[in-house]
Amino acid sequence: MLKERKKTILDEIANIDANEQEGALSFDLAVQRAVRKGELEEIIMREEIHWRQKAKVKWVKDGDCNSKLFHKVANGRRNMNFIKFLENESGLVLDNFDSITKEILHYFKKLYLSHPGESWRVEGIDWSPISEKSASKLDSPFFEVEIYNAIFQLDRNKAPGPDGFTIAVFQDCWDVIKDDLVIAKVLSGRLRGVLQETIHSTQGAFVKGRQILDAVLIANEIVDEKRRSGEKGVVFKIDFEKAYDHVKWDFLDHVLEKKGFSSKWRKWMRGCLSSAFYAILVNGNAKGWVKASRGLRQSDPLSPFLFTIVADVLSRMLLKAEERSLLEGFRVGRNRCRVSHLQFADDTILFASSSEEELQTLKSLLLLFGQVSGLKVNLDKSNLFGINLDQNHLFRLALLLDCKASDWPIWVFLWEGILLLVDSGIQ
Repeated sequence: MLKERKKTILDEIANIDANEQEGALSFDLAVQRAVRKGELEEIIMREEIHWRQKAKVKWVKDGDCNSKLFHKVANGRRNMNFIKFLENESGLVLDNFDSITKEILHYFKKLYLSHPGESWRVEGIDWSPISEKSASKLDSPFFEVEIYNAIFQLDRNKAPGPDGFTIAVFQDCWDVIKDDLVIAKVLSGRLRGVLQETIHSTQGAFVKGRQILDAVLIANEIVDEKRRSGEKGVVFKIDFEKAYDHVKWDFLDHVLEKKGFSSKWRKWMRGCLSSAFYAILVNGNAKGWVKASRGLRQSDPLSPFLFTIVADVLSRMLLKAEERSLLEGFRVGRNRCRVSHLQFADDTILFASSSEEELQTLKSLLLLFGQVSGLKVNLDKSNLFGINLDQNHLFRLALLLDCKASDWPIWVFLWEGILLLVDSGIQ
């Protein structure tokens, strides 16, 4: 333990200092004190790195000391997250650490377990595949400068794995380990460069050249124009249930194939996904390992882009329904352009008429998409907003959709997710 080692070194230095007070210090003791002081500096530095990571305080800089502030932040966060009691699905309250751990492990094993069954496919939509040139570029050989840039743009104090090694280790030991590094950050950089070819313009996030705040402004203009027109309509803000965790790998592979990605690239993606193991932290202790068979890893740089590719299928399905006049959407602008939806990463808002028939079609499409992709809509957390509608009419439509009828402004709900994206530096 660092704490015990630090105490031992301090005691040795104190004894040497005491000997020096009594008389001349021998050469060997002087060398020993210098070595111990070097070891002490290293331990103090490691302590600061440990507490900095544990506190998750990003504004700590290299020169800041290992002060009480960071200990309070880290311990306060640990106390807040400490689980003393847990109620399971049967309503039984668990107060024993072992039973709580067992229940939590059971929950996550179930969460990341892919249920056996027939793999679904989607046909008859415009996939907008990437060009052959882009597909070839994606799986071309890796260059040292590409990996170097990916490594050195990362935060030195972050630890990407459970071994505790920070990015600083990879950066400082670059000359030794550079030949063994091919990371998800490099793959995500390549993928981001081609997304604009295949992701529809209704998606405002994670696509090169697009700004998520632009999509917010567009949504605001659409709603304002609808209000001024006096026409009736609804805005449906949907919430995906455990969005990243429920993506079906077979469906993602099917979508990548349809969008023109090579078999080599798809194999790489399957490798990145299937290698995922999760150690579950229960009250600060890693307990057990969970092997995933579905879902995208949180904080993996590839995950937002892969999710965007899956979510684009919903967009294409909605556009196909528009073509067949099954969805009316909102008519906006001088040319009365039709808009049925906008996407903001994993947030989607839908624009529809107040027709019960259209909303029933919309609900059916969402249920179908959830079945094939794994991205099921959590209707209990989804919100329906009315435009030029009385409350009774809005409540009837919300009942049809099994969601909540909500008051304006919608931006309270919409901005919540977007501000998190911007604050975390994704956009």
